[in-house]
Amino acid sequence: MRAMQNGSRCPTCDASIPRGVTPCPDCGSFLAGSLPIAVEPLREEAAVVYGLLQSAGLHPVLAYYDESGVPHPIDAEENFQRGAGLMVPVTTSFAIYVPEGEAQDSEAILADARRERPEAETPDP
Repeated sequence: MRAMQNGSRCPTCDASIPRGVTPCPDCGSFLAGSLPIAVEPLREEAAVVYGLLQSAGLHPVLAYYDESGVPHPIDAEENFQRGAGLMVPVTTSFAIYVPEGEAQDSEAILADARRERPEAETPDP
């Protein structure tokens, strides 16, 4: 998903929306005005990213992708089961979305977390 100059697109229904508007006026998705910052194959891995960004004071949203690739927000604190309590298909992937204004900070935090030693701990030469 790419942000447009004066607005963005809802990741759920692809409607054009003004920048920063949430929820989407067309479908009601709380992912409107946000960008996917990480996609993980397991909910547990996505929960780690969610917790890291939340602990940094950001506003992540955990979502899952349905069979057609449409993201749906879910509560990060509750067990996740799809419709009628059925088990989650193995092919389900999870994503972390953040508000457009937090995307750059989120990318920096995740890049720092992937380093063996974070920049703040690197000794001066």
